[in-house]
Amino acid sequence: MNNIMVDVVTLDENNKSPLCAIEAVCFEPSTGKTGAEFYRVINIYSARGSNGRIPINTAFEWMKKDAADRAQLIEAKESEETAICEFCEFLYDNTKENHGEFFLWFKYATKKKNTLWLAFEDIDARVIRWDRIRIRDIDPLIDLAKVTGYTPHASNTNRPHTITKARYQAEQVCEIWQRLTSPYFESL
Repeated sequence: MNNIMVDVVTLDENNKSPLCAIEAVCFEPSTGKTGAEFYRVINIYSARGSNGRIPINTAFEWMKKDAADRAQLIEAKESEETAICEFCEFLYDNTKENHGEFFLWFKYATKKKNTLWLAFEDIDARVIRWDRIRIRDIDPLIDLAKVTGYTPHASNTNRPHTITKARYQAEQVCEIWQRLTSPYFESL
């Protein structure tokens, strides 16, 4: 599988904001199959530059979440640096067999990719060769699919990783991909 959906949650909207959670799932859009998954919730006390403090608007947003989400955030033990290093290992382990390029998918790709890249740089994380990475944004794909009558299925509220949405977003890409490829059109 050379497609990996990534979702990152940050303390605020700033690109240099510390990370709260990282989720990634490998997937193959032509078949809809998913593979290896990565998920870490980060202890905000260890996050770069947070000094254990969060912006007030973030605190209010978290208060709106359900108790399970809040508990994951409050009970997080992972340091940001460890989570980023483990994420780099996940990327390496799941792309080393693929000698060509691979695709990192994001919702709001520019913002989330920049946030993740800045976090990599801050700890001098070594990621696989950058020239092999191709960034994809699911937003234009969803917009294109809506023109064909596509409506995203509801997000599974029983999913194990409630803070992030990488698995759900990978499912959306697979649905759209299959809908916009020739087998779908042949079925019309």
